[in-house]
Amino acid sequence: MKHALLLLFATALAPMAPAAEQVQTLNLSYGWNAVWLEVSPEATEGGPRTCDEVFRSDAFRIDQVASPVGVLETGEFTSDPESLFNQGGWDVWSIVPASGETAAIAVRAHHAYLVHVSPLSGTAPDGSPAGMIEVTGEVEFYRPNWTKGSPNLVGFSVAGAPTFASLLAGSGIALDAASTASAGVRKMISDGSWELVRGSDPVEPGRAYWIDVPYALPGDGWVGPVEVDFPGAVSGVFSFGPGPESLPVTDAANPGSDAVLVSPAEMTFSHLGTTGGPARQVTLTRIGPAGELQFLALTPVTGELAWQYQQTDFAAGWAAATLAPASSRFVTVGVRRNWSSGLNLREQLFRINVALDGGSVYRYLPVRATQADLPADSSGTPPANQFTGLWYGEVVLDSVSSLATTGAPVQKAPSPLAMQLFIHVDASGQARLVPRSILMQTKTASTEVAPAPVLVVNESRLPFLEGVQQRADGKRVGLRFETVSYDLPRNLSAASLSASLRNAVATARGIANPADVTDADVAAYFSLGTQTSRPPDLPETYFLSWPLDGQIGVGKTLSTGNSTPLTLDAFHRSNPFRHAFHPQHGAGYPVTRSFTITFEASPAPTIFNGTYRETTRGLARQDIVSGGTLFLRRVSTAETLQ
Repeated sequence: MKHALLLLFATALAPMAPAAEQVQTLNLSYGWNAVWLEVSPEATEGGPRTCDEVFRSDAFRIDQVASPVGVLETGEFTSDPESLFNQGGWDVWSIVPASGETAAIAVRAHHAYLVHVSPLSGTAPDGSPAGMIEVTGEVEFYRPNWTKGSPNLVGFSVAGAPTFASLLAGSGIALDAASTASAGVRKMISDGSWELVRGSDPVEPGRAYWIDVPYALPGDGWVGPVEVDFPGAVSGVFSFGPGPESLPVTDAANPGSDAVLVSPAEMTFSHLGTTGGPARQVTLTRIGPAGELQFLALTPVTGELAWQYQQTDFAAGWAAATLAPASSRFVTVGVRRNWSSGLNLREQLFRINVALDGGSVYRYLPVRATQADLPADSSGTPPANQFTGLWYGEVVLDSVSSLATTGAPVQKAPSPLAMQLFIHVDASGQARLVPRSILMQTKTASTEVAPAPVLVVNESRLPFLEGVQQRADGKRVGLRFETVSYDLPRNLSAASLSASLRNAVATARGIANPADVTDADVAAYFSLGTQTSRPPDLPETYFLSWPLDGQIGVGKTLSTGNSTPLTLDAFHRSNPFRHAFHPQHGAGYPVTRSFTITFEASPAPTIFNGTYRETTRGLARQDIVSGGTLFLRRVSTAETLQ
C-alpha cells in the first residue's frame, strides 16, 4: 500500500506544461547498471510512465529496477545491490513480484535507477554489452538539488568524453588519482560493486554515480563548472511571456534598416572554478527548426543608447561567452513573435553547452513566448476540479509607467514591489479573486463521515461550521487568509440603495421615475466625482469575491475583464485620496484596477509561474501600467465558497 501511494504521489507531481521532447539512448550491460535519466517519459493520458514500460527491450530482459527514495547513507555502498535494497530507502520492482516489492515505479527525469539486465535465454557474463534502449520524454532546464553532507546517486548530461577533473573543478568534490578512501566519486562495475573514479576517467552519458557531496558545495547542486541563470530559471523554462515587444533593435549587418521591436531578457553565466584554472566556452545551440518564435542575440550599439541584433546561426551554435575562472558575464537576448494566427504559444528548444577537457556538459533550455491576443490550446485542458481550491499568489512588480518621460513608457522600476493575492476556483472552473477568507469545515457527529473543507467569505456563516485546527484549550479554529494588496468594489447595485439615494441618482441622471434607475446609472453617478461629501445613506456593503475571466493553465490567462475592473468609488474605504479625519478630503477620485495574469510554466500541478500586468486608472492623468512576475501555489482544495 505504501508503494502504491508513492506511485500516486509521483503521478500527481508530473509536469503539466507542454514541453519539447528528446530521445535519450541508454547503453546497458548484462547484470546491474546505474542509469541516469535526463528526459521525463509521459504516458498518452498524462502522468509519468512506469519502469516496466520504460525499461524494456525485445533483445534482452530487464527483470529488476530499483529507485532511491530520499537521503541515503554511506553504508549503502555494497557489492551486492540486492542486499542494498534490504536496508530501506529504495523502491524495488521485479518482473516476478515478491513480498514488499512495488507493482511499478514512476519514472521521471533527473533521477537515478539501478537496472538489472538478463539474456532472453541462456546466460551471459555480467558486464558484457547487452544493447541499448531509447527513452523518449520531455526536457526542461535542470537545476539540481543535491543533499549536502551525504552521498548522492546522480548523473550528468554530457557529449563526447569529458573528464571528471574538468567537470568537477571548483565543486569541492574529491577526486584522488591514488584511489584512496578520500575520493568522493564511485561508479558501478560489472559485478554490481562500486569502484572509485579517477580525475582522468571520462564521464559517461546516461550513467549514475555515487558522489560524496561536501557541505561546502557551491549552490544546491552541480552540473558543471559554469552556472546559468535567467528570469524564471527555477521553472525550467525561459519564458518571455505574452509581450508585447518593447525594445527597438536594428540589424547589426544593416545599420540603416528600420528597427524592429523585441522582448529582451538577460542570461548570466558564472565560472565557479578556482583562479588559475582554464577558461570555459559557453555555447547556445538550437535543436530543431527555427519556427515562428525568433530568438535573437542582442548587443549595444557603440556610443549610442541603442541596441542591435546579430545575424546568428543558432543551429550551428552561438558562442555566448568565454569565462575565466571565478568570473561572471551576462548576455542580452530577445524574441520576436512572428505569428498572428493559430494558438498563442510557441516554443524552441536550445542546449547550453560548456566546453570541458575531452567533451562538454550541457543543459536543455526550452524558450517560450505567447501572444496575448490569440487563444490557448484547450485540447489538453484538464478537468476543472484539478484546479479546484484556494490559490495563493506572490506578485513581484518590477516595471511601471514613467510619469516623468514623454509618452509614459513602461520602464524597469528602481526596486521591486511585492504583493499577495488569493484566487479561488470552484468545481465548474470559475475563478474568483478572494482577498479575505477563513478555511473551515463542515460539522460531523461521526468519525465515519469525513468533514468537507469550506472557504468562508461571509463571516455570518462561521457559527454553522467548525475550525480545521484544534488549539491547546480544545477549541477548534479556522485558518485566515488575507491580503492588503487588493480590495473589492462596493456593492452599488440599484436595489441596494435607499429611496432618497435612488432619487438623487435619478435627478442627476435626468430619469423621471426613480424606479427606472439601473446599476449603470448608479455607477455613472458615483464616477462623476461631483459629490464632495459622503451621502449618509451610502451602503457600506462590499463584494466578498470577484469573478475573473479565463482559466488557470499553462498558456492561459486570468483577468478582471474589460467591463469588470476593481473599482474604488469616491467614498470607498480603500480610496487613496480619501482621509477619514480631514474635512476637505471626504471624497476621492474614482480609481479602477484591471489586471491580467498569463501562466507560462507549471513545475508541478499545484504550482504555476507566470507574468502579471496591471493598468491603474485615476491615480494620474494618464493610465499607469505596471508589470512583473507571478508565483501561484494551491493552499487548499476546498470547493465550496460561502
